[in-house]
Amino acid sequence: MGKLVAMTLLGASLAFLGERFLSVREKFKGSLEVEPVEPPNCHLIEGIENGSEDIDILPSGLAFISSGLKYPGMPNFAPDEPGKIFLMDLNKENPTAQALKLSDGFDQKLFNPHGISTFIDKDHTVYLYVVNHPHMDSTVEIFKFEEQQRSLLHLKTIRHKLLKSVNDIVVLGPEQFYATRDHYFTNFFMAFIEMLMSFRWTYVVFYSPGEVKVVAKEFTSANGITVSPDHKYVYVADVTDKNMHVLERRDNWDLTPRKVIPLGTLVDNLTVDPATGDILVGCHPNGLKLLIYDPEDPPGSQVLRIHNVLSDKPTVSTIYANNGSVLQGSTVASEYRGKLLIGTVFHKALYCVL
Repeated sequence: MGKLVAMTLLGASLAFLGERFLSVREKFKGSLEVEPVEPPNCHLIEGIENGSEDIDILPSGLAFISSGLKYPGMPNFAPDEPGKIFLMDLNKENPTAQALKLSDGFDQKLFNPHGISTFIDKDHTVYLYVVNHPHMDSTVEIFKFEEQQRSLLHLKTIRHKLLKSVNDIVVLGPEQFYATRDHYFTNFFMAFIEMLMSFRWTYVVFYSPGEVKVVAKEFTSANGITVSPDHKYVYVADVTDKNMHVLERRDNWDLTPRKVIPLGTLVDNLTVDPATGDILVGCHPNGLKLLIYDPEDPPGSQVLRIHNVLSDKPTVSTIYANNGSVLQGSTVASEYRGKLLIGTVFHKALYCVL
């Protein structure tokens, strides 16, 4: 009898794990291949070799690029090198990437940058907020951009019990921002179980010096976040649910769900085209290849454009897609006056003239 019970439990467990594996394979689009969509005037950016996970472009055309992210479960080609912030001036005919100097006193060896967001104060001072993962923890670092010196002056480190497993950030005021939590568990094994079980335990946090609170929840993995040009709406990517949430911002900073736009691909970072209000979405068309990396069969890249996002019938088009032969593991795309930058988790970065 005992053996029968044991065999029954073993069979049920194997069946459950098999179902979960197939579910994860489908969730991460393990077998999807992309049809190429490649603008003719594109080239890889020299000097960026170890990722370009997030990009934020100032109205002046200066682009900040975070590089060197070390993320559990993801490939990394330079594990001993600290992260960097690159700068590109997109007003130049042939822009190049320059690593910004970080101020003395900031521990550059532990710099592991993830999502970034800029804020311009009333006196035109530019501040760069960076999600950092020292020792795989989560902090938000505030830097002042010193344009003439091409450097970042570190001002402050923000920590909070709700700012765990932080992925991305969007800043709306001095030390006022929304941040996404992409996993409930910070332990890699437990985070994998969380992903396997599709728990909806991640959320969006609002942070200010006077108040920190959860303002949106029940995401499987809240990832990229951005805001509409008028700051009335916040957009949140749920990577494993393969969709984008549209939320309305209240005067008290709470967020009210308005709709969900299905995208059918693993959705990473979001940026707004200030000229049109369109959303550019960095995507992983075959995310399983990120988790099980094979340089002979690398993960592809995909960028979507969502037009008329607030209308009843937004339209979605693909503006870039590659099977990994050029660009692997795209995370973000950002546009400035007909020039497009595409970033990746651990690979290179692409510059296109549209």
